[in-house]
Amino acid sequence: MVSSDSVIAPHTPAEAYSAYRTVASSVLVAGAQELKRKETHYKLAIELNHAGLSYIRDRGEEIAVGAMTTMAEIEKSPLLKELAGGAICASLRDVPDRELKQHATLGGLIASKQPFSVLLPVLLSLTVDVVLEDKGRMELRDYLSCPPMGELITEIVIAREFVYTAYMAYRSEAGQQPYLTGAVTMGEHQWRIVVGGRPGVAAIAENASEELSAKGLPARENVAHMVSEELDFENFGPCSEQERRNLTIDMMRTLIKKAWKGFSRQNSLTTKPVKK
Repeated sequence: MVSSDSVIAPHTPAEAYSAYRTVASSVLVAGAQELKRKETHYKLAIELNHAGLSYIRDRGEEIAVGAMTTMAEIEKSPLLKELAGGAICASLRDVPDRELKQHATLGGLIASKQPFSVLLPVLLSLTVDVVLEDKGRMELRDYLSCPPMGELITEIVIAREFVYTAYMAYRSEAGQQPYLTGAVTMGEHQWRIVVGGRPGVAAIAENASEELSAKGLPARENVAHMVSEELDFENFGPCSEQERRNLTIDMMRTLIKKAWKGFSRQNSLTTKPVKK
């Protein structure tokens, strides 16, 4: 447990960030965010529950999610169920720990860069930006690859795109933490392939994604092998590096086909204007 000499509960992100930057030994208490810290006792704990960061808002071409929005709230959101074939909400239904979902926040998940998260590969396969207090907006892919910046995530912005996302998580048994995760998103002109639990944080297979975007479904087998060769894998937990590479090939075969089928079905159900 994290302990502290004092606790404050700011009413704005600006107040919270100012306190965080001012006190050297301080921690932001936001779901899982503090779990990346090695230190367990701080001079100051900054609670973000009252900072106005729990919301899901429709902004037309984008959906904005406050950093303190819980996994349970995201899972039940009608707005988010509309995106990418419902992959964001569906991936959270596969997380069996209800208590965790009630307390874990989206900002905390992203800030801690959870390597075995099922949701992170799904988000990374979409067009998602992270908004940082006093530092502006950056792509999720850039944020995940950056070293710690003393940041405070205030918002996650998800673009409304006509895409379909398929995801998968390999587990030793139901209810256990996955040891390999992945997501494949198909759009009208582009594919994106992501693998997590390598055991590093989720990463995009850039070359394989470009190959699949250029050649489409017929390139599935070649692309599946490309993914296993392009990304780094390691021995960790119940799965070796080579086992992860082999599983990635099988996972990609399945996800690419599933994404193609889902997008085709979604496309057939969409009413398009008739040209006159």
